[in-house]
Amino acid sequence: MLGSEPEEKIFRLRLMKEVAPGVPVHFSFYSPSVKVQVMRDAETLAGANGRYIGDAVTIEFVPEDYAAVERVREFVWRWEEYSEFTAVRKINHLRRGVFPDSVQGMLERVRGVDRRAAAKAAEAIEPEGLRRMIDESDVKALARLPGIGEKRARAIVTFYENERSGRVFLYAANRNDRFRGRPVVTELDLEGDLEEQVFEHALRAQRLGDPDPLSPNEPPGHTTVRDANLLHPLPMTPALMGRSVYHPEQVELFARTLRRILIDGERLAGVDQLRIQRGKIFHTEILPGVGMKTRDRVLASGLLDDEYTYENLMSIPGITERQARTIAEAAKRAETRVL
Repeated sequence: MLGSEPEEKIFRLRLMKEVAPGVPVHFSFYSPSVKVQVMRDAETLAGANGRYIGDAVTIEFVPEDYAAVERVREFVWRWEEYSEFTAVRKINHLRRGVFPDSVQGMLERVRGVDRRAAAKAAEAIEPEGLRRMIDESDVKALARLPGIGEKRARAIVTFYENERSGRVFLYAANRNDRFRGRPVVTELDLEGDLEEQVFEHALRAQRLGDPDPLSPNEPPGHTTVRDANLLHPLPMTPALMGRSVYHPEQVELFARTLRRILIDGERLAGVDQLRIQRGKIFHTEILPGVGMKTRDRVLASGLLDDEYTYENLMSIPGITERQARTIAEAAKRAETRVL
């Protein structure tokens, strides 16, 4: 839940200021179990373009207009009041009540610099002075700040050097990393063959999941685009979803979209443009009588979302007439909404 009254007021002010039309804003939740509880609400919030990124407990919203901005704010307050375990913890990856341009805001972005250390440093230096030390990579001066020390000072300098470097990585990780192995990281050479690099990354990312598309085990995790700090996905970039790394046409679409953003400089907004995946209908529609096995059979068939017709679905082994009709009708409703 929200903390003290002054902190709550600051949080509300930041929420009013930062949630604006066309501006991506991130909300991080305490527990991975929250994903199961709020996925449908977050991803189907009208006009808000909600999507899960990174570790699947962070939601990125890109509101299209002021009406969507209000929906996002209502969504936040509802989950703040629901439970202390599902309360919104961060905006733009910072602690509630901390402005990003303040000393605490600049320091708390760095992994290894906690709230207490940042607060101590803020008592001894102004934002301009801290920014000058960072720009000059002055580790000795940073280390003399209260609460920092040499180890944290080097981490701060490294963090901001990475932020300025322009290096871009593909990062794939399964949510259950302890059992699925270390994340797969690929640094992109933007002057080289981008499609070839993406396909090689997808091939390595497949080892994070079970290659059998009908298996009950977890698929590979999301592939997101990150900077050299590898902490958070870059805003306004696509995500290659778990099952999609098995399908060449999806990987090709992901590579083409990356080229549009990273090389051509295009800015994309909206789930349809940002999420590269099959079977979106299974996440956005209630399909009575259609379970996980049926969904996996449809995904394994190779059909794209716009090919979910009754005739095509009936050609898949194990799909009943009722299930085929339910999925086809849902796909038709979704297409009508888009038009």
